Amino acid sequence: MKRNMHYELTSMADTPETFSYADDYVFWILMIEHFFGYADSFEIQCWKEETAKFEDIINELPNVEHDDGHLLIANGQLNEKAKEFIHTRSLDANRRLKWFSVFLERQGETLFSSEHYGMELIGYELNLEQIAFLEKVLPGDVRKFEW
Repeated sequence: MKRNMHYELTSMADTPETFSYADDYVFWILMIEHFFGYADSFEIQCWKEETAKFEDIINELPNVEHDDGHLLIANGQLNEKAKEFIHTRSLDANRRLKWFSVFLERQGETLFSSEHYGMELIGYELNLEQIAFLEKVLPGDVRKFEW
């Protein structure tokens, strides 16, 4: 049985920025590593004002396609170099998620997304093992929706 799941973090770090961030992103690293095993491509989105974060992606992963529109969007094959980059470069100096949205895809379909700086997490057609993993690593203060 496959299910679509939407998780929203409810506890936020106290920051001066207008966007909300999680208190801790240890869960995010574990979660993204787990879904690497199911995905074959990725997409990372940053706001236009976050040019340095976007340039970091383009400099480190020169083969990704990118769009410099309203949102800065980079996408490409989820090869070992991309996995290593996402795993090791996803957090900023304050240990917060750098990217507004991260999508992991399988055969052109979104499998998992982390949006709003990791405050919303959505899994599509997840099996019971994937759901159990998410619920094990996510902070205890999440709202869960299933459809």
